[in-house]
Amino acid sequence: MKKIKLSGGMLVFLGALFWSLNSPIVKFLTVDQMLTTGMRALIAGITLSPFIRVKQLKWNWWMLLYLCSYTALCLCIVMSLSRTSAPIAIGMQYTAIVWLFLVNFVKSKKFDKIGFIPVAVIMLGVVIFMCSGTDATSNEGNMIALMEGVFFAFMTVGSKKSANGNPVGLTAVANLFTGIVMCIFFPKSMLTAFDMNGIEWTMMLILGVIQIGGGYAFYNMGVQKVSPQKASVIALWEMILGPLWVALFLGEYPSMLVLVGFVIVIAGIFLDAKLAKE
Repeated sequence: MKKIKLSGGMLVFLGALFWSLNSPIVKFLTVDQMLTTGMRALIAGITLSPFIRVKQLKWNWWMLLYLCSYTALCLCIVMSLSRTSAPIAIGMQYTAIVWLFLVNFVKSKKFDKIGFIPVAVIMLGVVIFMCSGTDATSNEGNMIALMEGVFFAFMTVGSKKSANGNPVGLTAVANLFTGIVMCIFFPKSMLTAFDMNGIEWTMMLILGVIQIGGGYAFYNMGVQKVSPQKASVIALWEMILGPLWVALFLGEYPSMLVLVGFVIVIAGIFLDAKLAKE
């Protein structure tokens, strides 16, 4: 029986699909934000720990960059989801496309005019997202979400530089690191896990095993086969699917301004795919 080999792009897409479960579940849960960040990371890290191959990972500065940026990204996403709309909380991490494009430009000293077109379109949609805040809470959430792009860019590059032949093991190490950091700095929040009921534990297990564990495992496998910039574009599917689940299951609908930005970002994704084939 032949093994099914998935392309790098498909692996990244599966990662985005699993990530998209984050929005409805985090918005549904009423537990402490720090508990959500730490507990789902510990669950993911423990679940994936059998895949850790210590000798196959590159224990260098890139690994440290990946671990720190991963932890910061997870924390920012959870915090922003409770302070602003789902499309913004998810979408801001994909400003990483711009940072990665600029890094590539600095390294190569060549400006890719064709490649910049979809980046510019996507960023137009992101800017419209940022202008949709209507109160202090959403503006605060928008600013937290804006930091996601920097951390996502660092995480993507760090993954490619340190995963070596063990991307799933890298995912396990990152989540264990995140869980330990949260236990050290937010012990009171983590102890509230003993107060969770059955439904909350079920939701937390889904977040840990599927949304974080599966999502980042697929993404880290995929980013080994495609460029960081290409991976960050494909991963934008999370921004499409996440708010869709929130609307379908929680009845929370984005504003018209957010929808405009949403459509523009989708146009940028398809434009990138079209230009890549030509």
